[in-house]
Amino acid sequence: MRTTTLRSTFLFTLSSAAIALAISTQVLAASTCKALEQEVCETTEDCRWQAGYTRKDGIEVSSHCRSSGKMKAVSPEVSVKDGAEKAS
Repeated sequence: MRTTTLRSTFLFTLSSAAIALAISTQVLAASTCKALEQEVCETTEDCRWQAGYTRKDGIEVSSHCRSSGKMKAVSPEVSVKDGAEKAS
């Protein structure tokens, strides 16, 4: 094989492995709250309890534990009023 072909194959394999690793860690991180009971979910810092509800299309969603997500720190120069105006 030529050096350029070998290098291209190596870079493709390396990038594919990096993408697969990134995707698998996101999936594992998202599942930490899955199937937790309400008492355990409410005491876990990274989780929150989602009450059941009915969607607009009539499908009922049962109560469940879900990830609270990462909260972004609000910079001190941005006030709550400014943020509310931008969201409107």
